Order: sequence, then structure tokens, then C-alpha cells
Amino acid sequence: MIVCQDVSDPLNIGSLFRLADALGISAIYCCGQSPVPPNRRIAKTARSTHQWVPYHYRSTTTETLEELRIAGYTLIGLEITDQSKSLTESDFTTHQPLALIIGAESKGLLPETLALLDLAVHIPMYGRNTSMNVVQACGIALYEITRQLGTTGHWY
Repeated sequence: MIVCQDVSDPLNIGSLFRLADALGISAIYCCGQSPVPPNRRIAKTARSTHQWVPYHYRSTTTETLEELRIAGYTLIGLEITDQSKSLTESDFTTHQPLALIIGAESKGLLPETLALLDLAVHIPMYGRNTSMNVVQACGIALYEITRQLGTTGHWY
């Protein structure tokens, strides 16, 4: 499952639908300022995947995460923090079911969201820049998680 906190660009949301479909993600939660279908710009980049990947809109991320925790999900945030672990050094096979939480394009995850996470992970980067596009980052994280889960594990 993907949870989007204030990911405001419809083109990014559309691309996340394509990622979700490609990697077998069960659903997308769009929270706060994140747009949802029907939206022409989402449809353009989603390439019809928004028609079959389940999605939900929630006004607040914190309430969504609290509901997912009660339902048994491990909450994993994609954010560079002083306590985050490298994506490549994290074992996701012991944390099912999973929800990957991603933040806004410009500000990432909010402090109140970070406080609710079971784990924060970051992508090791070796260049001068310390950030990347939210969809690119999400794709890298989803690929690594899916690679670890393999055919024996699955997204819930």
C-alpha cells in the first residue's frame, strides 16, 4: 500500500498509479492536498491504471496511519532523517503487511507523520543533490521492497 501525504502534482499521482499496477500494490491512499481521479492530468500519466488500482482519499494522513496501524500494517516512511535506515540495509520480509508513506514534493513527510512511523528509510545517494522526484524515489523503494518479498510475499 502507498500512502501519499500532500503529493500535490496530479502527474506524480498518475505515475504512482502506474507504479502500483506494475508492482502489484494493493491500494493508494491520497491524503491532504493529494488529488484523486477523476482528473485529466492524473489520467494522462496513469495510462488507465487509475481505473483498476484501488484508491481512497482521506483529509488527514495521521488518521489514515492510525487506522492502518490498527489494521496491522507496519508504517514505513520514505524520508531522510537522523534515524532513518538505508533502504538497501532494511529487511522488509519481517514487516508484512506494509504501508509505504511518501511526502510532499517540496517538504517531504511532516513531523507528526514521522512520529507515527515504525521505520523511516532513505535511499543512499552518492551525488551532490540530496533529493529526488517523489515518484522516482517511491519507485526505487517499491522495487526494493517487492524484490525482497519475491514470489512468496505480497503487498496487502
